[in-house]
Amino acid sequence: MTLIELADKEIDLYSNVINIYDGKISSNNQGLTLEEIQEEYKNVHNEYSKLSEKNIEALKRGLFIQWYSITEPNYVTGINKLDEKSERKIITDLKTRIDQNEADKELIWMLNYYLNWDYVFDRFKDIIAFDKIIQEKDADKPNIKTDERGQMGIYWKSITTE
Repeated sequence: MTLIELADKEIDLYSNVINIYDGKISSNNQGLTLEEIQEEYKNVHNEYSKLSEKNIEALKRGLFIQWYSITEPNYVTGINKLDEKSERKIITDLKTRIDQNEADKELIWMLNYYLNWDYVFDRFKDIIAFDKIIQEKDADKPNIKTDERGQMGIYWKSITTE
């Protein structure tokens, strides 16, 4: 799948979650159950992990999903248990980018934001020492594009004032 297809899939899944709690069923959401949405989100995350080595945007979205799956309730996000192999691949790809100085300002800023919840990435300490990569903690937030970025875009749009 392409990044655009994945972003569209995420928006559809998120709409399904909202519709479950609004009691609305439409032809777009096909009446998926929360469990089906969570399984589909696991598949989306797996797709991001396949792309994350070569595509920094896929890495950012996959990392966001991992963080969001721990910090927010799954009945709100539609994201529940993810595939551990895919999670570890994204963290490994993140480490490679950082080690090779290929992480852009946005990725570093996002990672520092996620690390405010210090427990989120504890299970990956065997791959990367997150406390050693925090850089420019007080740096200005970059201009984060929110369109066509799936649930990550929705999240950043909701907490930023433009």
